[in-house]
Amino acid sequence: MKTRTWIVLADAASARLYEASGPRGNWALVAELQHPESRAHDSELGTDKPGRVKQSKGYRSAMEPPTPPKKVEVKKFARQLAKALQDGLSKGAYERLVLVAPSGFLGVLRSELSDHVHGRIGALVDKDYLHLDQREARERLDEQLQAT
Repeated sequence: MKTRTWIVLADAASARLYEASGPRGNWALVAELQHPESRAHDSELGTDKPGRVKQSKGYRSAMEPPTPPKKVEVKKFARQLAKALQDGLSKGAYERLVLVAPSGFLGVLRSELSDHVHGRIGALVDKDYLHLDQREARERLDEQLQAT
């Protein structure tokens, strides 16, 4: 019986989940997720000006949010993608997972994955193949996986 494998091509704002059919077969699109807020500038996500706080010496200074809004949105998307992967695993849709994403997002995504999903990761590829067409992404990923 062949192992069902999901290939995840992702960045901080979008992801495509594919099911691989055979070692060199085509990929079938399982899901596509978008989070355009992750692409927005901090100024587009927050208020126009930060709040002000009065200091004990009588002057005022701007209050900065503890986490930049863009990082908050990236983490939200990582959580959304992690939930989709958990749901797929719970339904038995895959046994093995290949995650392909730029290093910055890959780290955030991994921190959001459950232990069960972590246990299914067969390969991590620190590349941005999301914007390639499916054929080219598959060829490059095959090269990457054979090199490791």
